[in-house]
Amino acid sequence: MDSSFFGVASKPSLAHYVLNTGDITDGMAYLLLYSGGLDTSCCIKYIHDELNGTVFALTCDVGQVENFDEIGTKAVNLGAEYIFKDVKSDFYTKYISKAIRLNACYFDGHPLASSLSRQIVSDCAVEIAKQKNLTVIAHGATGRGNDSFRFDNAILSRLEGVKILAPIRNNQLDRDGEIAFAQKHNIPVSATRESPYSVDENMWGREIEAGPLDDLSFPLPCEALAWVKLPPLASGEGRVSIEFEAGLPVRFELGDESGTAEVTNVVQAIMTLNTFAGERGIGLHDHLEERASGVKVREIHESPAATLIIRAHKMLEHASLTPIELSTKRYLETRWVQSMVSGRVDPVVYCIDEFANVASRRVAGVVTFRITAGHWFIESMKPVYGLDYQSMYGGDKDVRYDQELVAPAIDLMDGPMRQALRNHRMASSVIRD
Repeated sequence: MDSSFFGVASKPSLAHYVLNTGDITDGMAYLLLYSGGLDTSCCIKYIHDELNGTVFALTCDVGQVENFDEIGTKAVNLGAEYIFKDVKSDFYTKYISKAIRLNACYFDGHPLASSLSRQIVSDCAVEIAKQKNLTVIAHGATGRGNDSFRFDNAILSRLEGVKILAPIRNNQLDRDGEIAFAQKHNIPVSATRESPYSVDENMWGREIEAGPLDDLSFPLPCEALAWVKLPPLASGEGRVSIEFEAGLPVRFELGDESGTAEVTNVVQAIMTLNTFAGERGIGLHDHLEERASGVKVREIHESPAATLIIRAHKMLEHASLTPIELSTKRYLETRWVQSMVSGRVDPVVYCIDEFANVASRRVAGVVTFRITAGHWFIESMKPVYGLDYQSMYGGDKDVRYDQELVAPAIDLMDGPMRQALRNHRMASSVIRD
């Protein structure tokens, strides 16, 4: 890979797992993680024309709104054999469900989305590589973001001896260079210099970055949004009820002036809720991401369903778990999120998953939101295993809240604190004297 096919000369990698010039032979087979976008379309052309390779372009349906027939046709026209896999159900079961139980949000901001999809796509890629006895997996990640870490680490941890090819990273390409390359080689892509955003979408979230967003003063690019409608375009009032069992959503009710619909298929419900809540202005996050290099990068996130589901789960969890359980879980959630975001998935994530599974056994009940034109609030919450006053003492329960016990409890429990304050004053006066 010392050629200047992209207009720049790549250098041999210092990492032993990266495919270098000496590893390449004519006709070598490559499995490319293919989204159909700018990066990976350029990769097909590079592998097919420059490396004289056979390209298997793998596209995984993780809930993105795409015409997969068109993506497949583009891949074939560029010289690849197209492979399509619908992994939405596995994506929910293996990763989104864990993200719900762990309230997985980036620094308490937007729900994780792309970092989760990288894991299920890597699972699928490794499965196909094993079936076809392929030893090289390629992806379109640049060296600027976290996807290089996510893909490389996910693939290497799942498949021993695999070689990885990252043409965009290896050839030091930026967004403008890729667009120029695509135009030169007649590669049809949606990105242009006038609309150079990089968009990544799955059923749990839609992320927009790059281009003008690299300038932190750039105004919100409303033209790049697809799910969330901002006022005055946002629709009218609606209600969303989400029922949980063991920390996971099992039933949804979506209602407005036209009636109420019930959905029990969670994958279908998530995608329906993205539209229902997004049209009412819910789920927009304007956020600064931190790259592995430490550089801050602005990203716009659309995640209507994830925003409501995680909020509902967090409130129901707060009503059901003890303070020690909650504080322990919050610390572990941070560790889990850090692993997913960075791509450096430590084995501790499996331990955290087990903790969340156990803690979630009592997280059950129904949370109802009222939403209207960009505003939302919890209208009602009914926990099954609640520790709130109504759950413990309300109704016809035999147990009553005995207020006579409050003063003795204060005398017993806070006595040492008051003595400590007296000691502090005494010790401080000795030091001053």
